[in-house]
Amino acid sequence: MDPRQQLKQCPLFAELDEREIDALEAIVTFRKIGRGSMLFFEGDAATGFFILLSGGVRIYKSSPEGKEYTLHRIRPGQMFAEAAIFRGKGFPANCIATDDSEVAYFPKLQFVELLGRSPQIALKIIGSLSNWLREFTKKLEELSLKEVPARVAFYLLRRMDQVDSHTIELDINKSELATQLGTIPETLSRTFRKLREADLIAMDGKKITVLDEAGLRSVAHGEKV
Repeated sequence: MDPRQQLKQCPLFAELDEREIDALEAIVTFRKIGRGSMLFFEGDAATGFFILLSGGVRIYKSSPEGKEYTLHRIRPGQMFAEAAIFRGKGFPANCIATDDSEVAYFPKLQFVELLGRSPQIALKIIGSLSNWLREFTKKLEELSLKEVPARVAFYLLRRMDQVDSHTIELDINKSELATQLGTIPETLSRTFRKLREADLIAMDGKKITVLDEAGLRSVAHGEKV
């Protein structure tokens, strides 16, 4: 897929017309980064923001002792480092590519100037962000009100929809996933075991195959495993 088409498919720009996409294309730079390469380091000058077009990147903080804490896992279509537009002179964290990836880079000054010249673009982007925030809030509410098995089932179903396959591969370790789902690794492991024993899923390392989608959806809606 060519970069222009990738831009048009980003949720952030979903409401823009062809002329407005042209204006964006005039200021954007496309970059390819190999797996394991750093996109930026904490403290680097924050001169713009990014949208991930393909692959994956991880935003993280490092302690003086060398320990790392993951803040965000970015998926294709998501914007990141957007704080550069609004505040601060340096990136507040590090960013590393977890896969061979491609990003769209929007320089802060040119982007702000574009919004000043074309306020309709700003309004449409705000509308897209509002839709994303509404969906994110809905998912957050669904997760927070459910028991752990339901949260895990909901997560697996959502990932299955994202990759359009009954087999998914975890791109984070179980500790990070447990934190994301508001539980602890031991409880997460027990939940996976129960789902396997109920023949709802099969696991092979980081690969998880949904064997019974209807059954998993029942668990996601609160049915006991």
